[in-house]
Amino acid sequence: MSQTEQIVQSLQKRLQVLEDKEALCSLLNEYCNIADAHDWVGYANTYTDDAIMTFEEWGDTHGKEAIAKAASAEERFEGLQHSMTNMQFNVDGSDSATGTAYLWFCATPAVKQPEVHYAFGGPYKFEFKRTSQGWKISRMHLKKIWAQGKDTERVFTAA
Repeated sequence: MSQTEQIVQSLQKRLQVLEDKEALCSLLNEYCNIADAHDWVGYANTYTDDAIMTFEEWGDTHGKEAIAKAASAEERFEGLQHSMTNMQFNVDGSDSATGTAYLWFCATPAVKQPEVHYAFGGPYKFEFKRTSQGWKISRMHLKKIWAQGKDTERVFTAA
């Protein structure tokens, strides 16, 4: 292989890693925006068919249908805001990747009363798989480490 071919191959690998990281970032932004829009089927479609969603207050949820049902508990809130920060991805060019981020979440039962709200946040851990539809979440783990206000709808309070 010539030096030029080696350089091109190296650049292609580096470009693929950058494109994968951008696709994962877009996936997580979509994940937040879809939840804010109360689209629970769309939310579940950001996951693989056999995905596992773990939220310490709810435990493990297996599969897209169960994930849509669990996430729909947020339907009780008229206003939702899911925000992720500090997204970090580990991508090596394969069809698997991992990532971390921090959640800042706020919800209000009635947008005309924004002072009545519940907020919480904490770290996410993700595993991703490349599928024929692009990157999907295969495993999500969220740990709530802080909260503000009261969960008056009892959506995020352990039973």
